[in-house]
Amino acid sequence: MPHHFVLQLVYLTIGAFVVFGYSLGSYLKSHYYPPGVNWIMSISSLWMPAVIYLFIGICLVDISRPWLPAPVRSFFVGREWMVGFGIVGAVSLMLIKGYVNTLNIELKKLELVIKKQSLHPFLRLVVASDIHAGGTIGKRRLSRIINKIQSLEPDLILLPGDLLDGSRTALEKEGIDKVFMSLSAPYGVYGCIGNHECFYGSDSLAAFLEKCGITILKDEIKEVDQFLYIVGRNDRAVEVLEGKEKRKPLKVILQGIDRSKAIFVMDHRPTAIEEAVENQVDLLVCGHTHQGQFWPINLIVKRIFAFSYGYQQIGSTHVIVTRGAGTWGPPVRVGQRSEVVLVEIRFIEK
Repeated sequence: MPHHFVLQLVYLTIGAFVVFGYSLGSYLKSHYYPPGVNWIMSISSLWMPAVIYLFIGICLVDISRPWLPAPVRSFFVGREWMVGFGIVGAVSLMLIKGYVNTLNIELKKLELVIKKQSLHPFLRLVVASDIHAGGTIGKRRLSRIINKIQSLEPDLILLPGDLLDGSRTALEKEGIDKVFMSLSAPYGVYGCIGNHECFYGSDSLAAFLEKCGITILKDEIKEVDQFLYIVGRNDRAVEVLEGKEKRKPLKVILQGIDRSKAIFVMDHRPTAIEEAVENQVDLLVCGHTHQGQFWPINLIVKRIFAFSYGYQQIGSTHVIVTRGAGTWGPPVRVGQRSEVVLVEIRFIEK
């Protein structure tokens, strides 16, 4: 890029905004909540994918340079700024498309058979994780997610963690609670604690969600209409970040239940799949991974987690790991879209 004084000042201004914009936006949200603060935080948070794709673009230009025809190479001598603006333009278009991907929420459908007795042979379940309301996701984007969920006419809604990404004060000032209050289902709306709730006090945010009509299960079990048990597990961040007691083993939570009834478990991270299978859970729903959110981070996430995204059945246990209905940090998804999962469950006796 050109080294003109005015442009250098522009580069420094952009750099300062990238470094301090998100923190400044978070502070303003908690204390004043001025208009446009979500845009400040969103644009600032774009540094991560922008740096990755700018680096890849520069590498591709350097690698391809020796292979270009001589006339093409000579044309760009003294015109390197054209290459720079070309890379910046391409990355900008990619980020814009990535933002559109977050708004265009994908619906994933699954049809499952669970061999348990039930007075209700058919159940429409919606799973939506990692909403991250209050970070770069304000009322408008949250409303899109909630409307998508409600349009599916679910019998039951499960929200496995990272629903919130801000202090209770900031969330209430923004009116996030009023949007969440529009969630409803005949058999209830249930959630569990993710790692991001622990950044702002999981007890405080659990109370906030309970006020919105969402039942938060913290290493607890709830019987629903005498045919189904729902378990919500605490994320390990409750212990690591908040210094609270270690989460309970699943077998302890499930002690004394009627095993003839279905068991659904919410666990934010997909790191205790074997434990769910050992305890013969019927359905385990997780989030956390975001499926990397944008390429090539998805390749790294795939190496970190044994099962980072999708659906699989292990024995009698159905496992769903969703990429999430919202986004963390940069509001972009490259190579994927935000999603909610509709699970149509049929119960049959063994």
